[in-house]
Amino acid sequence: MSGFSRDRNVKIPKRTEKKNTPNPSQYLPTRPAEGRKDVPKKVEQKTRTNQRTNNQRRQGQKHRSNRGRGNTPRDRPQRQRRPTPLDDEIWARVVENDPQTNVIVAFGESKMLLGRFTAKNTNCSAGDRIYVGVDSAKRTDVGDILGMAKIELLSNSAASDLPLIIQLFIEEKAPHFIKAFFNIAGPLSLKQHAFELLPGIGKKKALQMVEVRGSGGFTSIEHLNESCAIDAAELLSKRFVAEISDRNLQPRLTELLLPVTA
Repeated sequence: MSGFSRDRNVKIPKRTEKKNTPNPSQYLPTRPAEGRKDVPKKVEQKTRTNQRTNNQRRQGQKHRSNRGRGNTPRDRPQRQRRPTPLDDEIWARVVENDPQTNVIVAFGESKMLLGRFTAKNTNCSAGDRIYVGVDSAKRTDVGDILGMAKIELLSNSAASDLPLIIQLFIEEKAPHFIKAFFNIAGPLSLKQHAFELLPGIGKKKALQMVEVRGSGGFTSIEHLNESCAIDAAELLSKRFVAEISDRNLQPRLTELLLPVTA
């Protein structure tokens, strides 16, 4: 009885009852049936960037084309001239006048420096004294300063004429050089006298010149040449040329004796 009653308590599902099955219509698809939607491209922005790059290319081509042809004076920046030691010079002596290049090479009287100038007067010859100051009305022989000149770039004739031109300048200003150098020159050290800076003057000759000078000094360059048997202007000219050729040569008489004050 006990086993039978246990079996009777077991519920047997009816045939009419069915399991709850999900309704297909209640589910949504997990992905679109037709794939991703096309995103419209920004056509206007691309067109603007293309126009910008095209304009830049045109400007670059125009700039390159103008570079070869040369810009107008308005577009071209003006190059400022660099200052030179010749800017404060007033008078100079012509060393060379080249009509082919229209350039005059001259040295300034106050510093004994070589400079290049544009030529206005093609008839200037070596040794002429010309005005190179700031007054443009007086500058009838030269124009603008082109820059400094190197002695090693002078022509052979100009290089040979340079010592003679300087010698003539010293002879014209002889009282100044007698007073500023020959009458006051003294020993540079225990072993060297200032007269030994002149080419060809040794220690013995320098002592002789000091004895002849005495306490009264030389009255003129002629007195100096006769009493010491030398050509003072020629020797001093050679020293100046050596200092122009070698900027490291010390001491520099061109800086000690110039400008001429007399």
